[in-house]
Amino acid sequence: MKLLIVDDGHYIVEYLKHLLDWGKFGINQIQTTTNSIEAKHILEQYPVDILITDIRMPEISGINLLEHVKALKLATKVIFLSGYSEFEYAQQAVRLGAFDYLLKPVDKDDVEKAIKKVTNEIGKSQLEGAPSLDRIDSFRYLLSFLSGHGLLDLEYSFDNTTFVHTSIRYFRISPASERIEMRTRDFLEGWHTFVWKTPSLLVGVVPESTADRLRAAIPSIGLSEMFQFRDIHKAQHTFYQFFYGEEVTPDDILVLQEGVEFSKLESREWECARNKMVKQYPKLTSRKHRILYLLEVAHYLYLSNEKIRANEVLDWMFNQLYHPDEAYKSILCAISRLAREDELTYQDTIHSVQSYIDDHLDETLSLEDLGRIVHLHPAYLSKLYKQQTGENLSSYITLKRLERAGRLLTSSHLHVGDISHMVGYKKPQYFIKLFKEQYGVTPQQYRKRKAKTQ
Repeated sequence: MKLLIVDDGHYIVEYLKHLLDWGKFGINQIQTTTNSIEAKHILEQYPVDILITDIRMPEISGINLLEHVKALKLATKVIFLSGYSEFEYAQQAVRLGAFDYLLKPVDKDDVEKAIKKVTNEIGKSQLEGAPSLDRIDSFRYLLSFLSGHGLLDLEYSFDNTTFVHTSIRYFRISPASERIEMRTRDFLEGWHTFVWKTPSLLVGVVPESTADRLRAAIPSIGLSEMFQFRDIHKAQHTFYQFFYGEEVTPDDILVLQEGVEFSKLESREWECARNKMVKQYPKLTSRKHRILYLLEVAHYLYLSNEKIRANEVLDWMFNQLYHPDEAYKSILCAISRLAREDELTYQDTIHSVQSYIDDHLDETLSLEDLGRIVHLHPAYLSKLYKQQTGENLSSYITLKRLERAGRLLTSSHLHVGDISHMVGYKKPQYFIKLFKEQYGVTPQQYRKRKAKTQ
């Protein structure tokens, strides 16, 4: 299932994103935005199962988003975030069709209860009737059943419905003009979400009941043998045979299970994953295993980073993977790009935090306050800072306070108690203790020693 979180506060968005282990509830894709206009476009373009939104936002309110969901006849379940002063407003939203509302400040237990309730409701809806294929993230679905690690992503794949029991074929059309693409999509009607366009060809899935008519309308089409989505191994075998001319068995896919770089990709440890790929890929001597390996990498990249677009992965799959070494170079370049972009983002965050600390050493500097400055959850900020600098954030604050205290001791005649307050310590005794631990002498001894050397 896909979750969209919308709030005009970065802090709230990041807090909710990291609040729960969403995978436990079958939510395997999370998208966030602080722009309600962007949220409206996301709802129009992509299937969203659950929308958590602030009830009042600039430009477009949560109520407006709910009305948009209703106007488009989307199956999206809407949960509102509201303050106590908006209680009646939130109740009105529920009467208009919102699934639930949560009062700010948001409590973890309340969020967990609401998510359990909404995912159970979605599960019931899926079992009660035939699915709408528009609700499927079709490209994610394709990557999931092709993957050696991604079969759990199929939890939302509507098992025991007509969808997974329908006989279908892969197709390929090249070249594919805009007119041919429109004609193909018209023929496929409800299956149009399973059509993917690359710069040089059109690929996708067509029900067997439509295949002959589509072939008559577009003679240049290539069609695979018939299969059903419920037969995962047949679907995998047919895909690799049709698109790459390779006979792939379940044992071939199991070869990938020891690929430790996949977990590194998932945790966004880009350089570590890249280094492991550089060692592992040359050991794969067959074209078939290189294709399987690179497709697995593409799968993890697509799932772990919103900066990897479907179009980029489609190009790897249906244009470059015919020559695996070409795709390998492109994927390595993409990983290096992600590493650089993340590093720049992290450096900016660390620099912003350190600059704020340096300018506010006389104030109380809590993790919560610093998190608000850079729009990150306090726990996440603490972890990120330690990863990037090798030291705890509290250690940096203490060091900077004591360094400033040292400068004040040597450049002024201020009382130690006054200096203690000027560097953020309300209790001079505690300040003296920390200072002695850092410099080996008391502040007064430090001042006398420095005076003798000047």
